[in-house]
Amino acid sequence: MIELEDREEQFLRAVGLSQRERRRGRKGKPTCADCFFHCHQLCALDLPAPCSTFRPDSPQGLVPPRQPALLLRKGEAERAPAPA
Repeated sequence: MIELEDREEQFLRAVGLSQRERRRGRKGKPTCADCFFHCHQLCALDLPAPCSTFRPDSPQGLVPPRQPALLLRKGEAERAPAPA
């Protein structure tokens, strides 16, 4: 097991990813180590903070961000066409 970890560390150092922090952040404060792309070695960025494409890593895999609910204004509800 140790040999495999050494190989992984050598590979990460060779491609310039050894500077990245591997620790997960505290609750409420995401880091790159919490990102799906970083955890699955799909990220090519070396930034000090999570980027705009941050997606939390979870056992379910890549989960799309939640969409906000569509709220109709008062006047728009009256003008909306009736369903057929």
